[in-house]
Amino acid sequence: PKFLAPDIPLFNNILSDLFPGVVLPEPDYDHMRASVMKECVKANLQPTPVFMEKLFQLYEMILVRHGLMLVGYSYGAKTSMYQMLAGALNDLKAQDLLDENRVKIVVINPKSIYMGQLYGQFDPVSHEWQDGVLAKKFRECAVDTSPDRKW
Repeated sequence: PKFLAPDIPLFNNILSDLFPGVVLPEPDYDHMRASVMKECVKANLQPTPVFMEKLFQLYEMILVRHGLMLVGYSYGAKTSMYQMLAGALNDLKAQDLLDENRVKIVVINPKSIYMGQLYGQFDPVSHEWQDGVLAKKFRECAVDTSPDRKW
């Protein structure tokens, strides 16, 4: 869930009441940070503190969720963020660090095709169902048994 700034202290107080004396350790992102910095240099990007914070938040969401969606304003660094994270995870896998897997990215532009082409459609003449691009890509990812992440 997304918290508003005034809700965070309240939430932290509730957690401390439920789990008294428990202090969560700060995550160790040294290897990840180094890999992200390397990817940013390759892409000629400046890794600002806000960019890095959001990238680590995205990584943490990926670790605890089965699926997620990046939404936000145009030019909000969404694409750069997931690309840098994917590159960093690939780099970490190559170095055999943090027990990470490679990332395979599938990009689909839903505005470039009709809705039937995207999701699938029923052909009224032949009475056959024809899968759309999205269904075919999902099936390809589901059939792929490699441990790689599929985005």
